[in-house]
Amino acid sequence: MTRIIHLSDLHFGTEDSQTIFFLQNKIMDLNPNLIIISGDFTQSASHGEFTTAQNFLTSLPAPYLCVAGNHDIPAHNLIERFLSPYRRYKKYISSQLEPQLRYDHIEIIGLNTARRALPHWNWANGAINEKQLEKIVNDPLSKGVKRRLCVLHHPVHKAEGSPLKVKVFGGKKALKAFEHSNVDLVLTGHVHHASIETFEKKNGRRLIFVSASTTLSSRTRSQGNGFNVIDIDDSAINIEFYQLASDGFQKTEEHHFA
Repeated sequence: MTRIIHLSDLHFGTEDSQTIFFLQNKIMDLNPNLIIISGDFTQSASHGEFTTAQNFLTSLPAPYLCVAGNHDIPAHNLIERFLSPYRRYKKYISSQLEPQLRYDHIEIIGLNTARRALPHWNWANGAINEKQLEKIVNDPLSKGVKRRLCVLHHPVHKAEGSPLKVKVFGGKKALKAFEHSNVDLVLTGHVHHASIETFEKKNGRRLIFVSASTTLSSRTRSQGNGFNVIDIDDSAINIEFYQLASDGFQKTEEHHFA
C-alpha cells in the first residue's frame, strides 16, 4: 500500500503558526510515502512568502510533488507577471512546472493550469491546452504501473458543494480526455473545499476527482482548514478527509473504492 497526503492552498502569508504545528505533527503521525501539493503556496507570490513555503517543504518527512497555483504568479509586478511569471515558483518551490513521478506501482502527472493572463476578467481562473490534453490521453501506462494520478490546481469538474465558481478554459475537453485515459485519480485545489466526484469511464475504469480544502490559510470558505489522505494499492483506493479541530487535525470522512 502507498499512502499519499494531499495538501493544497497553503497560502503562506495568511497562515497561522499553530495550524502549521498541528499539521506537521499529524503528517508525522500518518507516516506518508509521498506528499502532493496542488498549488497556491503563497498569497501574493512575494519572496518572503515563497521563502516560508520553501522552509515548510524542507521540513516534510517524505518526498513531495507539486504544481503551481494562480496565487504563485506575481499579481502586482506586471512586468514579471508577463515576462517571467513562474520565476519565483521555480526558484523556491520546484524547477518543474509539470513534474512526473513514479512511486512503486503509481504514476503521477502534474499539469499546470495557472496562467499569467486569460481572456476573462478574473485571471484567478485556469486553463488547460491541447498539448496538456495529449499528456492525459496518449501517455501509455508504463511497465508495472497499476494506477495513474493527475494533479492540477484548478478543478475541471464541478466540485460538489464548492462555494466558488471556477472557469477553466479547455475544461470540457479535459473532462473528455480524462474519460478516455488511464487516469484513476485527479487531485485538485483552488476552491478551498474538500469533495469527491466519481465517474464510470467507457473503458470500465472508475475516475475519481478529489478536491482539497485550504490546508493552512485563514482565508477559509465554507470549510475549515483540512487535507486529504489517500491509501492506494492494486485493488482499492481509500480516501480520508481531515479537518482542523481545537486540538489538531481530525479525520471527518472516509470513502472506500474497490
